[in-house]
Order: sequence, then C-alpha cells, then structure tokens
Amino acid sequence: MEVIITEREALKVVGMKIHTSIKENLIPQLWNDFITRMDELDKVAVPDCSLGICLNETGTVFREDSMFYYMVCKVVKDDSIIPSGMEYREISSQLVAVFTHLGSLDTLSKTYNYIYDKWLPESEYKLFTADEIEWYDSRFKFGEKDSQMDIHIPIIKKDKEDDITKGLFFVNED
Repeated sequence: MEVIITEREALKVVGMKIHTSIKENLIPQLWNDFITRMDELDKVAVPDCSLGICLNETGTVFREDSMFYYMVCKVVKDDSIIPSGMEYREISSQLVAVFTHLGSLDTLSKTYNYIYDKWLPESEYKLFTADEIEWYDSRFKFGEKDSQMDIHIPIIKKDKEDDITKGLFFVNED
C-alpha cells in the first residue's frame, strides 16, 4: 500500500458529533443523520467532500469497547454559519501519513490493521496524539469495490522527543 507523508493544512469544519465505541458503532447512523442535513451548510470550502474524524484528544488506545468521539463534517470557509445541532471545530495543520483505502467500508478494518499493526511499527514514524481523518471525496462510492477514501494518520518521527521534554517551551520570568 502506498503511503504519502505530507503536512496537511489546517481545516475548519462544521458537522455532527457522537460518543461511541467500535463495539457499539453508532457511526453509520450519524452519517445517515448528517447526510439528511448537509444542505444546511453554507460556504463549503471543499465541494463533493465529507470528513469522518476520530477526535483523539487524549491519546486513547482504541479497543473494541473504548469510548471515543467521532465527527462527520464538511470543510467550511471562515464565515460559514453553524446550523442548530451542529458543531464547529478547527483542526490544526499536522504531519500525516495518508493511506488510500480501496473497496467497500466492510473491509476498512483491514486497512486500519495494516496501518497500526504493520506500517507504523516498521516505519520511522510513531502516532501523534491528534485527530485522525477519513477523507471521503468524489472517489468514494458507497458499497462499491472500486470505492476509494483516504485516511490521514497524525505522525511524528520516532526519534523526535516532545518539545516540552527538551525544554523548548519555558516561561521567562525576567
């Protein structure tokens, strides 16, 4: 599987969010709910594209029963309105490894297993605590074998320590 390492630009998104687990899996229902309301969004910055974001703010290790927040949304422009029942979120720019999943969503777990069980351990990168993004654009065809969508995994070089532990951030009391 080809992997592209890139600095993803910062994004501003508006959408709907749930708290779920892999075992409970409320994500398909969230997508259905969001699709019926997408036309309420104005000033969409990236037409024909929706995002699924696993909000990883605490470095949660995902297991089948681990609870996490998942958001479905669209990238919007600065002055976009936020419809009732939806949320706005800013996603910072981030070094990411981009993987393209080929096939229906039924086989998505195989792509994630490859990323976490094979690619990450064998690469020069490690997971960075930040949002993971599923990028659904015009290549995505629900349920089709030739469907494609991208997965953006936040990464950092394995040999790089956190800046705070190196003392790069400090309070100057002078």
